[in-house]
Parts: sequence; C-alpha cells; structure tokens
Amino acid sequence: MIVDREDTSAVSPVVGVMLMLAVTVMIAAVVSTYAGGFSGSEENTPQTSFKVRVNLLENRTYFDHAGGDPLSLSTTKVVFISGDEKTTLSTADIGKTCVNFTQVGSEGTTIKAGDTFYIEGETAGNTLTDHTGIRYGSFVMADEREVTWMVVDRRTSRTISMGSLFL
Repeated sequence: MIVDREDTSAVSPVVGVMLMLAVTVMIAAVVSTYAGGFSGSEENTPQTSFKVRVNLLENRTYFDHAGGDPLSLSTTKVVFISGDEKTTLSTADIGKTCVNFTQVGSEGTTIKAGDTFYIEGETAGNTLTDHTGIRYGSFVMADEREVTWMVVDRRTSRTISMGSLFL
C-alpha cells in the first residue's frame, strides 16, 4: 500500500496549534480566577456621622446617628482616647468595663439615622453624688479633659466615624 505523504503532512501543525490554544486558554482561566479573588471580597465599612454628648449625672455617653449608613451595635466598638489613656468598648464589655452599651428606646441593635445609642459607665468621683466624671474600666472621662472618640467596625477594623469632645 502506498501512502500519499502530502495528505498527512498538514495534520501535525494543526494539532500543535490546537494544543497551544488549549494551553493558553487554561493559563488565562487560572490567572483570571486568581486575580478575581482580589476584588469584591472585601466587606464594606459603614460611613456614618455622629453627634456625641455626655451626661455626667447619668454616667452616659450618647451617640446620635446624624446621617449615613445604618450599623449594627453587635459589630461596632467605641474607642475613647485622652492623653496616653485609651479604652475600647463593645456590647461584649457590658458588666465588665461598662454598665450598658445599648440603643435608646428600641430592642433592636441596628442604628439608623435619627437613632441613638449610649454607653453607660460608673461614677468616677469620690462619692456616688460626685458627678465630675465617668469611669469605663480604668479609663476616666473627667471635667476639663478632651476626649477623642472613634466608632469602629469590628469586622473590618476600620473607623466609621470619629471626633472629639471637651467635658
């Protein structure tokens, strides 16, 4: 049997080109999958504006949601800084470094524009009637002292809102 070499000589280059194309598509798929993992997986941090006020008679610091994204108290922490002192409070600290960390007038934990939450501490004065400061654990907010506050998202550890107040 005589085989015509002209008919079979074109098969090898076609198979080679198809294999190169298949390898290129597989590499592109792997790179796309790897690079796609970098985008869209990050959680969004709520951006919110708060007005903060302190009531020394009640031993409470109030946070009035003045606008922006809603947030959950269960995933929020508050940081107070004054000089070299700092404390971080969350709902998990109730009964430890704070008396209460809750929303005003609601059983829910979602804070929306117009809502208020507060953190209650203990009297920092020498007597129960001496209302010159609030104690949150070892941190004391006292008269004539500037305090920087930050509301932080616990999931992303990013600041939601911050400001300062002077008692």
